[in-house]
Amino acid sequence: MDSFSPQSSNGASGYPGAPWAFRRALARDENLVFPTWGMGDATIALVGAAATGVIAGFLLMQLHIDPANGWGLIISFVTPWIFLIGWPVFATLTKGNGPKLDLGLAAASQHRRLGVIAGLVSLGGALAVAFVITKLFGPLSSTAGDVGKSQHGFVLIVFVLLAMFGAPIAEEIAFRGMLYGALSKAYIPQWAVVVITAAVFALFHFEPKRFLVLFVIGLVLGEVRRRTGSTVAAIIAHSINNTPPAIGILIAGLGLLGK
Repeated sequence: MDSFSPQSSNGASGYPGAPWAFRRALARDENLVFPTWGMGDATIALVGAAATGVIAGFLLMQLHIDPANGWGLIISFVTPWIFLIGWPVFATLTKGNGPKLDLGLAAASQHRRLGVIAGLVSLGGALAVAFVITKLFGPLSSTAGDVGKSQHGFVLIVFVLLAMFGAPIAEEIAFRGMLYGALSKAYIPQWAVVVITAAVFALFHFEPKRFLVLFVIGLVLGEVRRRTGSTVAAIIAHSINNTPPAIGILIAGLGLLGK
């Protein structure tokens, strides 16, 4: 792979990961290369995650373990992360400058603050869209929410924590990290990259009735990624968005709503 130089990189303004962090690395004269990962790797991450989830569910059932309950749920929930996190990290380590720079896994303090704001905006937007859809088509439900509310004890707590923190990390690395970067490397306009990643993000959840809700969330997450060049900011926003429903799952699982 060819090496970068401050002269050849043109300030790294088009770098698919975290441009500001990349410029800082250039200033420190670190040995950087042109990343050669792209849409093929993004496809492997997403298709691999979907396939792994299906395979995990099948194997659990063969072992007479319910993939939608207890520790079977935890296993089936996290297994796709092997590809959502694992492949982007592997691809950037072997064909780029590593996940921190290539996937935008770095954030200045102002980026983290914008992530918090974006999380609140995405939450408000999702609630507004959900309200309209509910009025037009009836109540909305989430697959994760439905199965989560039936859990108890330590499994319930683990599931809630994974929903609040684990899922945002895994999904943002794959969507606003690798997929966003791969589309950017293909010279697609940034507004289109935001829209495409939001649409794929919504489709990936396989919940047609919640597509518009997830799409709006994805738009906000993509926009904060575009503005900051930081996937960490998108992770923060995603985690904030997931926190209220996760707390709702915890309250329902503990049976506190009826007290």
